[in-house]
Amino acid sequence: GIDIVNAVDYCRHERPRRLGMIADAMYGPLPPRPDTLAFRTIGEQRDALGGLATRREIVIRCGHRGQERDLLLLLYLPNGATRPAPTFFGLNFKGNASCTADPGVNATVTKRYPSYGTARYEDNRVTEENRGLTAGRWNFEKALARGYASATLCYYDLYPDRPDGFNDSIWKLFISEEEWEAEDSPYGAISAWAWGVSRALDCLEAQPEVDASRLVVHGLSRLGKVALWAGANDERIAMTVSVCSGCCGAKLSRRQFGENFEWVDHWNPHWHGANFRRYVNRESELPFDQHTLLSLIAPRLLLITSATEDVYADPIGEFISAHEASAVYRLFNSPGLGADTPPPPDVLIGQDIGYFLRTGQHACTPADWDAMLDFADAKLKAI
Repeated sequence: GIDIVNAVDYCRHERPRRLGMIADAMYGPLPPRPDTLAFRTIGEQRDALGGLATRREIVIRCGHRGQERDLLLLLYLPNGATRPAPTFFGLNFKGNASCTADPGVNATVTKRYPSYGTARYEDNRVTEENRGLTAGRWNFEKALARGYASATLCYYDLYPDRPDGFNDSIWKLFISEEEWEAEDSPYGAISAWAWGVSRALDCLEAQPEVDASRLVVHGLSRLGKVALWAGANDERIAMTVSVCSGCCGAKLSRRQFGENFEWVDHWNPHWHGANFRRYVNRESELPFDQHTLLSLIAPRLLLITSATEDVYADPIGEFISAHEASAVYRLFNSPGLGADTPPPPDVLIGQDIGYFLRTGQHACTPADWDAMLDFADAKLKAI
């Protein structure tokens, strides 16, 4: 590395080096922007959610090397807005219809997979019978009432979360199955999902009701890891939110507390590039730790939320990571986190980096949304 003396040197030399190092050792490269990108509105209702919002559903068609892939975006716009709205976006686990009980939302149409014989790879996406199954994680009405638009698409549209998902993924647009299956393959699902975040932002930028200068990307658990990796790569993201992202997300790896690389690679070998396996049971040899990932988001806004009972995701390790990332924020004359000790539960702290420790388990709850919206009200709306 080099001695970092100011923000210009960091952006010119050190930031690209760190981004490449993390891609090489952990997540692998992102695919390039597709050759063609088209947006087609397939449905709109101006009095959705009891008149609170306009619901818009948009097909994002990605074309590359003569192949096409469709992504289905669900967008709620606040009807009371008098100017383009700051907008939250997050990937969802079980399809757009799982995120709200709104009966007008189309179900996400993706290939259905049989079980591998383990719950981790079961196909448990929402059906008409359990529409709105995960609505508590999304709280669209809460965001809309505070003047924010909110959008989502299913991560299965990008890469089915299984080792055998290549042929039903966006990676098929860019590489061959042989390249994906190679023993030294650098490619992984997390980078496919992060690529999808950027395609969603392309679509949101094209909506006149969306303020493209105030885009927020959030994610829970593995999708929190994705939010951080997207935030590191796509500088259009004004605010990045990680909710209980844990190992390979916000928590420090070298602390060796809670979830570890062995567990992640055993259950999810498709998430990372092949080089990641070099560090299984050898976390101390990793050439960086996760505060380096967080620092790539500087000087943009970053919020880390943890949960008191989510010990496996190591809330203390997530706090320390946010604290250590502040060193890069200071190059931009920002205090970063601006705190040296963790807060008591249910208290939001921080400056351009925020930290919130919620009472409870591994989840995204209305309390997490209150913290996100409070942080956005205080910081994002001031941009």
